[in-house]
Amino acid sequence: MLLIALPLVALFLAHRLWIRRKGMVGLREKLTGRGPRLTPGQIMVHGVSLGEVNLMRPVVPKLEAALGARCLLTTTTETGRARLDEVFADHERAFLPLDLPWAVLRFFSRAKPRLVVLLELEVWPVLLLCCHLRGIPVVLLNARVSERSYRGYHRARWILRPLFRDIALALGQNGPWTARLAGLGVRRERVIVSGSMKADMVGRASDEAMRREVERLGLRAGQPVLLLASTSAGPVVEEQSILAPRFAHWLEHGWQIVVCPRHPERGPEIATLLAALPGASQVRRSSQGQRLDGHGQILLVDEIGKLAAIYAWTASVNGIAVVGGSFGSGRGGQNMLEAAAAGCCTVVGWDTRNFPDAMALLKLADGVAEVDAEECQSVLTALAADPDRRRRLGTHGQQAWASGRGAVDRSILLVKRHLGR
Repeated sequence: MLLIALPLVALFLAHRLWIRRKGMVGLREKLTGRGPRLTPGQIMVHGVSLGEVNLMRPVVPKLEAALGARCLLTTTTETGRARLDEVFADHERAFLPLDLPWAVLRFFSRAKPRLVVLLELEVWPVLLLCCHLRGIPVVLLNARVSERSYRGYHRARWILRPLFRDIALALGQNGPWTARLAGLGVRRERVIVSGSMKADMVGRASDEAMRREVERLGLRAGQPVLLLASTSAGPVVEEQSILAPRFAHWLEHGWQIVVCPRHPERGPEIATLLAALPGASQVRRSSQGQRLDGHGQILLVDEIGKLAAIYAWTASVNGIAVVGGSFGSGRGGQNMLEAAAAGCCTVVGWDTRNFPDAMALLKLADGVAEVDAEECQSVLTALAADPDRRRRLGTHGQQAWASGRGAVDRSILLVKRHLGR
C-alpha cells in the first residue's frame, strides 16, 4: 500500500516546493539524502522549521545528559537551518530529506541514529517505515494534533495506522491532542500527556543583549513602543490591518512603531506597504543596517533572532506587544508566551487555535488581552491611554509564564524511563 501511495507523496512534495517556493535551499541533500559524513549512533532530533528548532534549545542538552549520547540535529527549512547553524554550531546538523525512499534510505545509511525524536508532529510514512525496518525507536515530543491535521492523517489511515502503532512513545501537549494520537493508531500505553513546552522554550533576553539591540536599532528611551511581532500575511495582511486605521494616532502620541514579521523574507513587501501609510516619513530596515533617526519613521526588523531583545525593550518602556499570526492571516497564532516572558503588555487576535494551553494559562492570570476584529482598534487605543493597565497585564503575564514551566523536564524523564538503556 505504501508503494501505491508514493507517487501521491512525490506530487505533494513537488507542490510544496514549487507553489510555495519553500525548501529550495539544500535541495540536493533533500532529494538524494547525500551530504557530509555523519557520526553513527547519535540521537536524531528533528524540527521542521524555526519554531521547532527553537524548541531544541532547552530539549537537546537535557536529552543528551539523560541518555548519554550526542544529538544529530535536522530540519527542513532554510530558516530552521540558519538557526541550527547559529545556536548549535558544535553539533552535527543536516537537512532531513524529502520523504522519498531512495533519499530517506541513503540518509539513514549515513546517520545510523540510535533513536529518532520528532518535535511537534512531523510524521512521514517512508521515514517511519525506514525506522521500523532498522529497529530505530521513534519518539514524538511536545506533540500536537490539530483538528485539521487529524482529519488529514485519518484520511490516510490505511497507510499510516500500522506505522503509528510502531511509535515507541508519544508525549502530547494536552488531553485532546494525545487522544487524537491514540485515535491515529499509537498504542494507548505509549501515549502520555506531558504538557506544553512553550513556556520552557522562551525566556527574557539578557539586559546586555537588549541594550546591544537598542543601540543598534536606534530605539529611544522614554518613548513607549508599539511592537507588531511575528506578523503574517494570508487572507489578511496583518501589518496593514493593525496599523492602517489609527497609524497617525500612534505617531501623534509619541509611540515608536516596530514591526518584526514572522518571515523576514517578506521585508521588501512590508516596507512598501508601511511606506504607503499616511504620515509615515520613512521605513528603516534593520537587515540593511538602518536605524531609527527621525520622527515618523517605522522600524522594520526583517531579521531572525532579534525578537527576544525587542520584547525586553518593549516591556522596559511599558509598551504594547501585538503578537501576530492571530489576526486573520490563517496561521493560528504565534507563541504569545515569548512576549509574556519578557513582561510585555501582550495583545493577541481571535485566531490562537495552535496555542490553547498558553492562552488558557495567560487568560487565567489576566495576563493577555484577546481581541476580535471589531474591537481591536478600540482595545489598543484604550491600552495606549492606560499605562497602569499595560503594566498589570505585563506583570500578570510574566508570572503566568513562570508558573507554566517544567514540561521539558517531565518529558525528558519519561523518555529516559521508557527508552533509557
